[in-house]
Amino acid sequence: MAFNSIKFYLLLGINLLMLGTLSLNAWIAYHDALHELDEIYDAELARSAKLISLLLSSNPIPQTNTEPLVIAVPHITEMGETLSAQQERLLDGHKYEGKIAFQAQQGDKLIMLSENALQFPTPQRQAGYHEITEHNTLWVTFSYFVPEQDLWIFTAQREDIREELGAHIAQAQVRPILFMMLPLSLLIYLVIRLVLRPLQLLQQQVADKTPEQLHEIQLALPLELQPIQSAINRLLHRIRRYLQQEKRFIADASHELRTPLSILQLHAQNLSSASDPAEVTEAVNAITEGSKRMSHLINQLLSIARLDHLQQPDCTAIPVSSLLHHSLSQLPMKLLDKVNWQLELDDSCQIYGDDTLLQSVMRNVLDNAAKYSPTDGTVKVQTSRNNQQQIMINIKNSGNTTAETSRLGNRFYRHQQHQQIEGAGLGLSIVKHIIELHSGSISFSANSQLGLDVLILLPQAPQND
Repeated sequence: MAFNSIKFYLLLGINLLMLGTLSLNAWIAYHDALHELDEIYDAELARSAKLISLLLSSNPIPQTNTEPLVIAVPHITEMGETLSAQQERLLDGHKYEGKIAFQAQQGDKLIMLSENALQFPTPQRQAGYHEITEHNTLWVTFSYFVPEQDLWIFTAQREDIREELGAHIAQAQVRPILFMMLPLSLLIYLVIRLVLRPLQLLQQQVADKTPEQLHEIQLALPLELQPIQSAINRLLHRIRRYLQQEKRFIADASHELRTPLSILQLHAQNLSSASDPAEVTEAVNAITEGSKRMSHLINQLLSIARLDHLQQPDCTAIPVSSLLHHSLSQLPMKLLDKVNWQLELDDSCQIYGDDTLLQSVMRNVLDNAAKYSPTDGTVKVQTSRNNQQQIMINIKNSGNTTAETSRLGNRFYRHQQHQQIEGAGLGLSIVKHIIELHSGSISFSANSQLGLDVLILLPQAPQND
């Protein structure tokens, strides 16, 4: 398993969290158990002392006894480590039976003690619990005084004996953790693998994609992975559309370049075999015109290629009147003289865009409006605002429009009746692309003068406060 892996970090993190949580719980349970055991042992010391005092009150030891009475403590050879709780109850005693030692003193005389009290600490004649260190051993003692009989009862227990039971409790807490870590880790690994299975399926689907198979991925994924699938599908859609555009562009460009190349080759052959000066001049003129047309076509193709890779234009505020006047000044004089120009411009209108690209738009649209109008026709240009913070530029011409308005703006589209007019059908495609880059729109419709209306909508420049 790779270290730089979600599965690895999940497995490591969950196991560490589980180990830490269980260890903390075990530590808390261990200390709580020790506290409760201390209380039980303390209660046992007090109970034993009071029980001994009652026994001595009911059965006093004769004063003639010179030696103290020693109470035997049974020695259990079978500690019961391998026995069940039921089997331990069948023994003659319990392994913890001899863990409490006691002494009884009447006045200054020791009258009774347990057999295991040979190392009993020096008692303190002060009622209550005491911790006494003697011979490097810590004892917990309880002193009980019966004033009617001048009797002191001392019970004691070594702290290390108490800790022995605490160690058993600690082992009982830690042992399940150690035994369960491996199966729990394996179970966690299987769960993580199952949970990450959809991610592996998504990765496999993406890895199997080829340029010929860019269809959308449709998997029943968890809620967290659905946005990733949607983003991948949008990316695949953009790639598919881009490849389709590239294929169409290559096919159309090849088709458009084939014809002028064939014409140039034909005129070159005529030139090589021409003997009449008039024929030579005609062939040279044809080659020159064909070269110009081909150069124009190549420039347009390069413009489209650049626009296809342009993501965001460099936008500034541009006065619409200035933009249109500059664009008109770039038209050939023969087109300016061909038609009557009517300009109805709102000087307060400003658009937000790239000045160079928008000049190309207006130049192409105005060029086409004049080019496809009859001689002495009219081209009308109007500008205004609408309610959507947009600037409207309406360009109308007169003539005999036969083009399909729904196909205008498609690359290389030209109506059959307009094939004699110079151009390759790329101008409006460039216009449409530039306007879309500016978050605008362009539409075409036939008008009552048998001409064409072009409506361009572009975002209005922000107002300065």
